[in-house]
Amino acid sequence: MSSGFTTSALLTLMLAAFAVAALVAALLLLRRPSAAGRLEADLDHVARAVNAALSDLGRLSQSVRAVGEAQADLRAQVASLRDKVQETGGRLTAKTLEVQNVLQREIAEAQKLVGELRSELEARRRRDEEVERAVRHLEAVLAGAPSKGAAGENILAEAFASFPPEMVERNFRVRGKVVEYALVMLGAGGRRMPIDSKWPASDALERLASETDPSARQKVISEVRAEIRRKIREVAQYIDPLVTTDKAIAAIPDAAYPLCGELAFEAYRQGVIVMPYSMTVPYVLNLYNLHLKHARSVDLESLDQALGDIERNVGALERTLDRVQRGKTMVENAYSDLRHIASQIRLALDYVRALPAAGEPRSLAAATEPGHKPGDRPRDRLRDRSQHRPPEEDDA
Repeated sequence: MSSGFTTSALLTLMLAAFAVAALVAALLLLRRPSAAGRLEADLDHVARAVNAALSDLGRLSQSVRAVGEAQADLRAQVASLRDKVQETGGRLTAKTLEVQNVLQREIAEAQKLVGELRSELEARRRRDEEVERAVRHLEAVLAGAPSKGAAGENILAEAFASFPPEMVERNFRVRGKVVEYALVMLGAGGRRMPIDSKWPASDALERLASETDPSARQKVISEVRAEIRRKIREVAQYIDPLVTTDKAIAAIPDAAYPLCGELAFEAYRQGVIVMPYSMTVPYVLNLYNLHLKHARSVDLESLDQALGDIERNVGALERTLDRVQRGKTMVENAYSDLRHIASQIRLALDYVRALPAAGEPRSLAAATEPGHKPGDRPRDRLRDRSQHRPPEEDDA
């Protein structure tokens, strides 16, 4: 309002000054007598000009008032807008602070999570390193020691340690050689299946695992295959038809087994079954179980021996009866012989009755139960009874 008032006063002063100037000009013109007619015309003209100027000044004054009012409204709007801006700025500042606090919390949580992830990754890295060391140790165990492959034998030794003692024989001697393990095949004349696990070429497997050059890898593969071929020849020497089965097992490291190729078939033709360490124990268990289930329970060799004893004793009985007919003096000796022969026949019949039926399946648990002893076999009982027959029979 002060600005509008100042503008109006200024316009009034300007109008007054303009009127004074016009009046002065008119007085000056009146002082010149020769120009009276022209003066009146000029005064009229000036009056009209003054009136027009006053009219323009009035309109200008109204415009100035309108502009002042507009300025006042604009100032009010600007003040209102300033208040709103300040209010919005305050809210924005509060919101910014809130967002900043939220972001700080989230950043702190993210940093905490990153720290936990870093710790977890570090722990996982340590676990991976431990697993890698364990795997390398296991590879070393599976590959065997550089000198005699003792580690490969140890891993089988730990597995075979849980087997019944009458199922696996250690350090079995055959043909003047000693094989680490032998699977005892019950009901097969006491034959053994040799199992050899020595592997001295572990350095070749290590070089094969780290070698990247194709030609160098092929050279190392040739070395490993040559070692497998030598292993097959060695294990084939453990096969003896008199005391072993017609097959023997050559256990080699798992890393070497994929390189066998046709060597596995060549080994089988020589009576050698090549298999990795990891499959040896499951194969032996399944083979032994199948052997017990499908083998005949009756020992045919023992049965033939018992029948032969019966036949010989019957022949002796007939000959003794013939001697009885030759004279009364031989009756006493014949009586003793008959007692002895009858005792032998009775023992043989008891043995035959004690034998299980042919084809009766036997399980692995029954053959390896703790109470099972070698002396429980019928043939052993027959031998024991024959060794403890009455004194009068021995005298006869």
